[in-house]
Order: sequence, then structure tokens, then C-alpha cells
Amino acid sequence: MSRSQNLRHNVINQVINDMARGFIPSPLPSQSALAEMYNISRTTVRHILCHLCERGVLSQVNHDYQ
Repeated sequence: MSRSQNLRHNVINQVINDMARGFIPSPLPSQSALAEMYNISRTTVRHILCHLCERGVLSQVNHDYQ
């Protein structure tokens, strides 16, 4: 696993855990806010959000992720 894939994997797990514990509200904060929260780029945030939608963890409604 490459370094960037490992980072994404770690952040994906952290986001899932933070959502489960109620640390992240629904709908989710903006991509910019998530990037700042996890100290990652918005591009990485977009990849993570798409991955979570594909896995059925999130759904996108009117441009908001829930």
C-alpha cells in the first residue's frame, strides 16, 4: 500500500469512528472544514467521501453528505 493510500485508509477509519461517536455532525461539514479537521487536502477529502458513499457509509443529498 502506498503512503497516500495508507493515509486515506487511516483517515477513512478515523472519519467512520468520529461519525459513530457523534464528533462529526450530519450533514457533514464542508470539504474545506473536513480538510482542516484532519490536516489533509480537499482532494483527499473528496476521495474519502466518494469511497464512503460507495461503501454505503454516507449518502449525498443536495450536495451535502449525510
